[in-house]
Amino acid sequence: MSNDTTIDVKKRRVENSDKKKSVNHSRIYQPFRAIGYVTNEIPYVINNFGNEYFLTTCVGSSFQTYNLGKMNLLFVSTPTEKPITALTTYRKLVYAAAGNQVIGYKRGKEVSRVGGNGNFNIIQIIILGAYIAALCDDNTLKLWDTNTGDLYTEIEFGEEFTATCILHPSTYLNKILVASTQGTMQIWNIRTNRMIHQFRYMGSAITCLAQSPVVDVIAIGLLDGTVILYNIKADEKIDSVRQDDRVTAITFRTDEEQVMATGNMHGDVALWDLSERRLVHIMKNAHDGYITSLTFLHNQPILVTAANDNSVKQWIFEKHNAVPNPFKSRSGHHAPPSKIKYFGENMKTILSSGRDHSLRSFSTIRDAQNFEFSQGHLAKKAKRRGVSMDDLKLPQIIDFDVNNAKVKEWDNIITCHANDNACRTWSSKLKKLGEHLLISKDKTAVKTTCISSCGNFGFLGCASGAVDMYNMQSGLHRKTFSGEDGHKKPITGLTTDTINRYLITASVDKTIKIWEIKTAKVLHTIDLESPVVSIRYHMDNDLLAVVCDDLGIRVIDLETKKIVREFWGHRNRITDFTFSPDSRWIISASLDSTVRTWDLPTGAMIDIFRVEDIVTCLAFSPDGDFLATGHVDNVGIFLWANRTQYSNVSLRNIPEDYDAKLLALPSLAGSEDDSESEEDDDEDSEADVQIENTVEQLTDKMITLSMEPRAKWQNLLHLDTIKMRNKPKEAPKLPEKAPFFLPTLPGAKAQFDLSSATKTNEEDDMNSRELDFAQLSTDTEYSKLLRAGHEADKKYQQFVDYSKSLSPSAIDLELRTFSIDAELSLLNYFLEAILYMLSTRKNFELAQAWLSVFLNIHGDLIVSNPTNDLHNKLKLILDTQQNEFGRLSEQIHYSLCLIDFARRT
Repeated sequence: MSNDTTIDVKKRRVENSDKKKSVNHSRIYQPFRAIGYVTNEIPYVINNFGNEYFLTTCVGSSFQTYNLGKMNLLFVSTPTEKPITALTTYRKLVYAAAGNQVIGYKRGKEVSRVGGNGNFNIIQIIILGAYIAALCDDNTLKLWDTNTGDLYTEIEFGEEFTATCILHPSTYLNKILVASTQGTMQIWNIRTNRMIHQFRYMGSAITCLAQSPVVDVIAIGLLDGTVILYNIKADEKIDSVRQDDRVTAITFRTDEEQVMATGNMHGDVALWDLSERRLVHIMKNAHDGYITSLTFLHNQPILVTAANDNSVKQWIFEKHNAVPNPFKSRSGHHAPPSKIKYFGENMKTILSSGRDHSLRSFSTIRDAQNFEFSQGHLAKKAKRRGVSMDDLKLPQIIDFDVNNAKVKEWDNIITCHANDNACRTWSSKLKKLGEHLLISKDKTAVKTTCISSCGNFGFLGCASGAVDMYNMQSGLHRKTFSGEDGHKKPITGLTTDTINRYLITASVDKTIKIWEIKTAKVLHTIDLESPVVSIRYHMDNDLLAVVCDDLGIRVIDLETKKIVREFWGHRNRITDFTFSPDSRWIISASLDSTVRTWDLPTGAMIDIFRVEDIVTCLAFSPDGDFLATGHVDNVGIFLWANRTQYSNVSLRNIPEDYDAKLLALPSLAGSEDDSESEEDDDEDSEADVQIENTVEQLTDKMITLSMEPRAKWQNLLHLDTIKMRNKPKEAPKLPEKAPFFLPTLPGAKAQFDLSSATKTNEEDDMNSRELDFAQLSTDTEYSKLLRAGHEADKKYQQFVDYSKSLSPSAIDLELRTFSIDAELSLLNYFLEAILYMLSTRKNFELAQAWLSVFLNIHGDLIVSNPTNDLHNKLKLILDTQQNEFGRLSEQIHYSLCLIDFARRT
């Protein structure tokens, strides 16, 4: 029996250790979800139920399903082990290929899985009834039975035929058309596993296939830009057209108009009139990347396009007009974000500037509220000049600031751009570029910018060391902060105080200067040991955090103009940092792939974790719930939940040689609550704590509270109210077969007397006729310990320890059931115990609560016995309590006076 128990314990330990290894969070931060992803280079799929169309796009290891009518996100799938390489739909199921497996999903939840054996990756899948056909990168076509999950058949193509894409022609039962890089096609019967026909050379490598509305006619896209309409039944070419560069997608309009749309690698969509056999329009720069998918909705003049620029767009055609108009869209950054910041009335929105020269707004609660700030009619200008839209966009934004104080009156966002001497203003209300262009007076490049706390002024930090101030409403220049006392090298940081009285500037010249805005004069200069990279100011506590080239973070108190904290630990350049909303923490990211959290009150590092992709920008939500990060080679924004908001987290100091945990980035589906992982993490954190011998009291001169929960004495004081609230509505019913008599021990704790069970039957017979007067004693363990404490020279420690183990209702019952004799012995002993607790200065709050309940219960009895020694003891308790409160009150008043003096000086 003991061996089995040992084995179970060992097994449980192994399972717990495996769970702990899989926990994907640090002390404070847990991956929550990713936002800003719409689609990638994998073609989307569209299916419809009645009049509703649903769009499913791939985003790495998950897919997202949108309602095309409203373009709102419906659900996100659970992530796969490997990135998704192909998608298709069948009825209400979505099939995704990941590695060598095909996984079936229903409403984003996995319901089936086939494949998994072999060293290959699937590049395209199609559904043929109960079978899944998959084209693999090992130049084979595999067919699985979805009912059994078994491999039904496998077709191997020779070295002279490298398959690129497959298509199931309409009405062709059990037939699959396969295209190749050699420019030829083959049609196979999957039932007989036999090639039926091989077509002639098409002139170039085949890149895509599409079924036309006409049976037997297939559109073939070639690498050289040619699109061939081919009759596969007659094996003859019907027509061909040619566009610029490789054909990536083809679709046909199915309403009255006979139009074919083709996409290329440069984001252009060509529209061809098949009835007149001519090109009618080219949608130049429809996307900023190569077109991955094109689809005309059935019997509707709506074209859906997608590209690898992280966007899906809908275009609508008006009657007899070949030029479509933008209809609906959903998009995100197609290059990594460079700076992010929370803004808005509810502070649930993130403002993000990206390396794609765009400024975007992302909602953390509703995906449909995401949008890009307009930079004007770039599409028309690009078409007129024959260039791409990216060439006409503003230079990359290197810094921006936003202020909501005057959002309803005028522009509230200001941006500065790479190698540009001008700043632009934007309106978050109108979602577009503002009217004003703020140019630096000395025509040098603007390096940083900010808006005053009142929202009236914008500041430009220039490469020359000067700072220009502009009016945000009129766009007029107001003053310049420069001169002999000013900076001599480029400005790297700007901020203003809460009441717009001072301007704080930082520069590469190793100084931080505090200017008076009214006079534009330097009031104070703070010299540092290294050039300043950037600064962050927390308005609530007047603290300025400064990052320098020496990889250190310094915190300056602007009231005293002194450095109050320094944080060291990063081993490479710090990319970004920010304050937590309550200003207790500073969170910093570095090129060493770590994100560190520093505690300002203790000056210690309390959290660290590593990520595979370097964090380039970060922001903390104003309510303290989430940390948002942007990463290299990732176009999305990742949210990390702050675990201190919903669980107990130990914020101990982390040593410098601590091995930081590598965390996976948050997924699109978001994290799932797992109580087991939280329990394991609690066990893990407890294991990390060094067991120290804690003392009950630091010194006998200190008033010490107990370690008991607050409810233990609070509930005792309000026990009558709690009993009234919990009073049952109906009388409890007796059990059907209740034992007649169960011997119990006296006391508030329910304990059965099992001593008689050890006696033999003979002893029972002999003793059954004898009356044991000892059993008539009504003294409980509570009363016995009181008497023992009185006899032990009034040392009541055992009584106090036992009382602390009782529940509030048990203590109340014990006090009410005191045995009353002529001298009121137990009442006297209880007051001696209270006096003992007050004199030792331990368990102070328990003594107050117990004494209060005791006086409420036995107050009448005490008053009716004026000559009893109880009155002397109560007077002694009152004197002791007044002395202790006087000592405590003196210390409190001294501390308050000291704080008030420090504040005024």
